Amino acid sequence: MKKKRAEGCQVKLVRDILYVDGEIYNEERNVEDDIATNTQTDTKMSHTPDKNPVQKRKQYTFKFKNRKSHSRVKSGGIAFGYKNEISKYIHIIETKSSLVLWAKISADFQQTDEDLVIGNVYIPPENSLYKITDALNELEQELLTLSVNYKFIMLVGDFNSRTASDIDFSNIVNSKHDIVSDSDLCYDYSNTLQELNMLSIRKSKDISKNTYGNALLDICKNNNLFILNGRVNGDKEGLFTCRSSSVVDYFICSFELLDHVVNMHVDTFSSLYSDVHCPLTLLLKFKIEQNTDVTEAENNDVTSGSENIKLKKWDNEKKTRFH
Repeated sequence: MKKKRAEGCQVKLVRDILYVDGEIYNEERNVEDDIATNTQTDTKMSHTPDKNPVQKRKQYTFKFKNRKSHSRVKSGGIAFGYKNEISKYIHIIETKSSLVLWAKISADFQQTDEDLVIGNVYIPPENSLYKITDALNELEQELLTLSVNYKFIMLVGDFNSRTASDIDFSNIVNSKHDIVSDSDLCYDYSNTLQELNMLSIRKSKDISKNTYGNALLDICKNNNLFILNGRVNGDKEGLFTCRSSSVVDYFICSFELLDHVVNMHVDTFSSLYSDVHCPLTLLLKFKIEQNTDVTEAENNDVTSGSENIKLKKWDNEKKTRFH
């Protein structure tokens, strides 16, 4: 009530009902409007203040996956929002799990050859009423299904998993045999991370681990996924994400997506967004690929002296041949 008065609103309390500017004040609705306003402010190109915060919410589409309630109290769930102007590039992938909401962003939007799949995750705490048995295994099974068709995969959200700074990938295996089988070979991820100016060994302010954390690290190792917290520009310290005491909120991506990561940040806590969690932001950059298929000599030949050199499309998987 004092807050609204300080904002210059006309406030009246009648029979325990609060009226603000002549309308019944609904705290839940107003918080929702404020969130929409803040989200728009962070992403809009114009810095001109919008005098109609409700209108801002209409510029976005929100998709929800609600959790099954165990009591009369609403149990929450997962929300994914995007600007209406890019809605034609967004497709929600329907799955059975209540732990993750999958969204596909079309390759046409990024102007690449690959779609980007984002898994918006919420894993209830280990000791929670909403705990799901084998929650991390359930998440991995859906990940495995999608990874058959998609290379660019990003997991983001509250995993309630504490991983400290333990390694999250399997590096080169040194075989004791002269003949090495395919099963003995692993990619040199450590070297690749260093080439991308990323830390091979993550840092974390949170030195504790839990059961979910160990399971999450196993998922990363088994599926070539990499935790970005404490590794990439913007958060090479591994800042706390929850209650200034733990790291449980993550950006995690597939190996193929690492090259497109610019930076990530753990932003300052705001009660507008969460009760105890800090907002996390991530910047990805996709290079526009030119059509370099050798179909017309005049479009693909580079003249150097008396020689014509034909350019072919770069294959990132063969880059080790040129070291």
